[in-house]
Amino acid sequence: MSIDLRLIRYAAALAEHGSFTRAADALGIAQPTLSRGIRDLEADIGLPLFTRHRHGAQATDFGYLFLQQAAAVSAQVSDLEREVALAKGLHKGELAVGFGPHAAQLLLPHALPRFVSAHPAVRIRVQIDSLEVLGRALRQRALDLVVGESTILEGDESIDVFEPLEPIKGYLFVRAGHPLAAANVSLRDVLDYPLVQVSRLPPRVLKPFLDALGASSTTELSLPVPAVDCPTIPLAVDTVIGSDAVMLVSLGMVKHELALRRVVPVFRESWMRSNWAFMKLRHRSPSPAATAFLAALRAAHAASVAEDAMLEKRWRPLLPPLAVPGNVASSKRRNKRSR
Repeated sequence: MSIDLRLIRYAAALAEHGSFTRAADALGIAQPTLSRGIRDLEADIGLPLFTRHRHGAQATDFGYLFLQQAAAVSAQVSDLEREVALAKGLHKGELAVGFGPHAAQLLLPHALPRFVSAHPAVRIRVQIDSLEVLGRALRQRALDLVVGESTILEGDESIDVFEPLEPIKGYLFVRAGHPLAAANVSLRDVLDYPLVQVSRLPPRVLKPFLDALGASSTTELSLPVPAVDCPTIPLAVDTVIGSDAVMLVSLGMVKHELALRRVVPVFRESWMRSNWAFMKLRHRSPSPAATAFLAALRAAHAASVAEDAMLEKRWRPLLPPLAVPGNVASSKRRNKRSR
């Protein structure tokens, strides 16, 4: 029996969308072509793959198992075709890269102009999202590279965390004039106020927050951590400036607000740092475009590390000392509601 890979892609699209119309639109083909292809595939196999109903189609038990195996075969064929093309030097000049929000904020302004100037013919797509979402896109081969918090994806056997990046320090910031701005505070003091973040806190960062609050999970807290989820870092910074909220970012991410004395760093511990890495699908070779973009990202990261050192030197009198884990500040905690 010979199975047409094109028909497997038809079946996978139908299973994903559950509708002949939506699946045909996603594939860019006519609905009758899709219906005929599914019938041909079922005839070749000799078993039904889908149960048709008024609103669309649903995979049968056998269809579900078949599509699981077929998806793996289809992916292997796609990778083989890609490797052959790379060996011949025949690449499409296309690149899709995913970034965590913090890595995007620091690295993209340097790396993207540099890459576009050097490679104007390459089409590049950038996706900024949580590492969980980016990991799924990487596994589905919708992304070539991912840059961000490595601990989220390093346990996934299908993903290669192949190049860790030098950490960049983070600080908890508040607005100028905040009740904490002039105090010697503990982490517990800071967490009396809403924490603003742009993406889900990785476990390595969430755990110290929960420990400081004496909680084993976020469900035990009266004030959620984080309390505010923002889609972008600029919006998160504006939220902090206009409220009593706090946020964890590097000096470089708020350098303009820091220069204007609109924000103040109030607390730091050693675990408050980036843990970024370059990630790709395991056993998948980077394309020439990906290799060139990695070079631009390395240069951007080196520039960010150098800028961070410069900012730390400039603002050293303003920076809080490195806290000793478990040490509670002797200052009396301030009640934000008494203002």
